[in-house]
Amino acid sequence: MLPMNRHMRLVAMMVAAMAFMVAGFAVCAADEGTVISSESPGALLAQAQAEADAGHNSAAKDILVTAVAAYPYDIALVKLLGDVDYRTGDYNGAVAAYEKVLAVNPNDKDVHNRLGGVYAAQDKYQMAIDEFRKSLPLSEGFANLIQLYLDEDRLGDLEAEETNELMLAPFDPKAHFDLGLVYYYEKKYDQSMAQFESALSEDSHSSDARNGIGMVDGELGRHAEAINEYKTVIAQDPTYANAWINWGVELITLSDYKGAIEKLNHALELKPNYAVGYGNLGVAYDYLGDFTQAVELYERSLQLDPREREAYENLGSLYFNHDLLNLAEAAFIKGLSVSPHMAELHFNLGVVYEQQQKYDLAAEQYKEALSSAPNNVEMRQQLAEVQAKLVHQ
Repeated sequence: MLPMNRHMRLVAMMVAAMAFMVAGFAVCAADEGTVISSESPGALLAQAQAEADAGHNSAAKDILVTAVAAYPYDIALVKLLGDVDYRTGDYNGAVAAYEKVLAVNPNDKDVHNRLGGVYAAQDKYQMAIDEFRKSLPLSEGFANLIQLYLDEDRLGDLEAEETNELMLAPFDPKAHFDLGLVYYYEKKYDQSMAQFESALSEDSHSSDARNGIGMVDGELGRHAEAINEYKTVIAQDPTYANAWINWGVELITLSDYKGAIEKLNHALELKPNYAVGYGNLGVAYDYLGDFTQAVELYERSLQLDPREREAYENLGSLYFNHDLLNLAEAAFIKGLSVSPHMAELHFNLGVVYEQQQKYDLAAEQYKEALSSAPNNVEMRQQLAEVQAKLVHQ
């Protein structure tokens, strides 16, 4: 985070063997106002998915409500209705849809993961944790579990749990990888690297572990080494989208924005509904100075996953850097509505308020930021400066 000036930083997200809650199938987008042309469930599903993929969630829901009424036992239709309800904030509707799917397929781990995301959005943390655990060993479910513990400032608890799991299965590459991923989010990079390397020693073909090693290299500033790890993953598995995304993130860090766009677009060809991919693509266009494209991509990311917190941070920063302070304020507040303990969002909102000379509101936000990041020197300095301004008002 930069100090108080006319710029805010952008956040590019590296991803491990995971994708946060991104729902649906990859089909071509339809124009708004598409008319249902067939009453078969497959045709209805395709039309609804096309509308959802185009960001027309209201149109998609209209189709799905009609379709589910006609075909109440078509699980694909019900699941997509749950996805659309989640994206539009109808969390009760999403819960009802996903529970209906689970009544038929109780071991559907993907739906348990999605239901966990809905409970997290409702701040029902224990219910969310239970659902994410039911989704394991699904990598997306474990990623969401980490994020939930991170939101609650309880990653230490998850570290202890995963350490116990590793003690029970010391030769399991996934147990090493999972613990390494927890360490990564705790910023314990040496321990994280050790676990990823252990996972790779147990399974020399583990793309997840090698991707994790690349992530740690990137965090430690070893960008060439990180890119080499991603190239190795891709040589082994060209369809491993996260390695393409992480390669793109490294290129953003190295200011090769056009190269990053190429890698990120390829990742999105592999995973068309990947919210994190669109968010990172927005960062690349943002750095290129393409305001309109960056806004569209951040919004696309949020259409796919309304809890994509970094997209709110980047969208608000983009608006701030273009003197659109009211829009920046709205973006940060929306982000805090889904991630109330994210220090960066509180800090950025404080910067906006300070720029507007609302020093009392700025001080409140800096204090909130410090409650989540008490050792952040920059945030503490910013609070002291705004408190001094309050004294002299």
